[in-house]
Amino acid sequence: MNPEASQMPSPGGAVQAPAFDVSTVKPSQSSRGASLWPTPDGYIANGITLRQLVQVAYRFFNKQFVIGGPAWVDTDKFDFEAKFDASHITSTKPLTDRQRTELLQPVLAERFQLKLHKDKKAFPVYNLLPAKGGLKVRASLKPAGTECTIMGGQGVDVVVSCTMEEFAEHMWYPTGRTVIDKTGLTDRYDFELHWTPDDTPPNSPNADSPSIFTAVQEQLGLRLEPGTAPLDVLIVDSAEEPTPN
Repeated sequence: MNPEASQMPSPGGAVQAPAFDVSTVKPSQSSRGASLWPTPDGYIANGITLRQLVQVAYRFFNKQFVIGGPAWVDTDKFDFEAKFDASHITSTKPLTDRQRTELLQPVLAERFQLKLHKDKKAFPVYNLLPAKGGLKVRASLKPAGTECTIMGGQGVDVVVSCTMEEFAEHMWYPTGRTVIDKTGLTDRYDFELHWTPDDTPPNSPNADSPSIFTAVQEQLGLRLEPGTAPLDVLIVDSAEEPTPN
């Protein structure tokens, strides 16, 4: 890849984000689950499949939305690293998490000869809507420009400086479906959400918490309404196993 080319001004005058300067891909010997984490100069992943890398790079967190491809995209595991040139690290700091992960897309295209396209398919969803009684969360107290973060554990979310659209995107994890923001709210919010996951043992500390659906209504003043919607899916047209380096 040519990082200098990625710095050239676009036709509108804006400077494009830098590209990753170096990427390494090797067959993984890891017996653990897949892991990927950001570093100051890029990303490192261990024991990860190509389908999982695609999910991260294109932000399709539910694997049922990434369709097709040869069988090995689900079975072959790789140790993967992508790094920015040292001279570009400072310019990458303002990037959001979404912008940073999207920079992995050309790396996957180059290293795996990945070709894909988007399509639409109908799926069950939940619509996030206002509930009777009004909103029960407060506008964020963080400075303008603070990036959304959602932290927590089993049955707990701590939401800081997030829009409802960002929160809805995260809600796939506890609900098992895509959640579509239909609240009409545009502010950023800070709040906590406590619920009992379906697989919680009876003696768990949060076993007495409500279901995710009740928690959203009682604690946030919102509701999750089931529905169906056409959603984007990624179709993997072709991919080739990479040459290790």
